[in-house]
Amino acid sequence: MVSQYPHFLFYVNAVEAVRDSYGNYTQPTNETFFYSMCREETNGKGRQIQVGGEQLVFSSLIQLPANSVTLKEGTKVLIYADVNKVTMRIEGIVLKFDKGQLHNRIWI
Repeated sequence: MVSQYPHFLFYVNAVEAVRDSYGNYTQPTNETFFYSMCREETNGKGRQIQVGGEQLVFSSLIQLPANSVTLKEGTKVLIYADVNKVTMRIEGIVLKFDKGQLHNRIWI
């Protein structure tokens, strides 16, 4: 059986270093959170998208269900082939998010 969304999208929530009560900085951490099921399609032809008046070559197009919440541009995302985060397909930065009627798309 073929699944429409066979991959797992996680996003990285970067926590910046802060000072403790003694004035020492704490170590910054990056927490990853599950976002949605998805389908990652590699940009093998070198196609481009327009972002803020610039033409950018993207690495992958990520297809998402229509009910997924918007991810901000600049958010780091990780795409895995399995939910246990064993096999990574790709990681990148969200260049553009498009909310469509039937599905949403992210370009990284």
